[in-house]
Amino acid sequence: MNKLILQAIKFGAVGLVNTAIGLFAIYALMYFFDVSPIAANAFGYILGLIVSYLLNRMWTFRNDRSAPYSIAKFVVVAAVAYAINLAIVLCVIDVVGANPYVAQLAGIFFYTFIMFFGCRFFVFHSPAKTGNGASHL
Repeated sequence: MNKLILQAIKFGAVGLVNTAIGLFAIYALMYFFDVSPIAANAFGYILGLIVSYLLNRMWTFRNDRSAPYSIAKFVVVAAVAYAINLAIVLCVIDVVGANPYVAQLAGIFFYTFIMFFGCRFFVFHSPAKTGNGASHL
């Protein structure tokens, strides 16, 4: 199977896992610990990002560079993806006049697209190695 397609499938699976874990944390914090929805959402989102980073680093992209090198890049890509997601959602609601639920789907599509390619080519990108073991930029 093509490497890009396999990575996209793995990325999608990781997305389902981190979403389930984040959502479970949000609901558990609100239900069992009476945490406010905003605080629970922030914790769940951060937990989901941590799970996403770890699984994508180890499984999807099999990146062995030091974690500090890629963590900062991952946070930047996630922030950019979220900002674009939010802009698209608001634009689809305000300019197009679409239903807010439909607008969220449009935002999710772009968020996922940006996260995947940002991770593949920026966060977890490893320089190609030449035959003599040296790498080039």
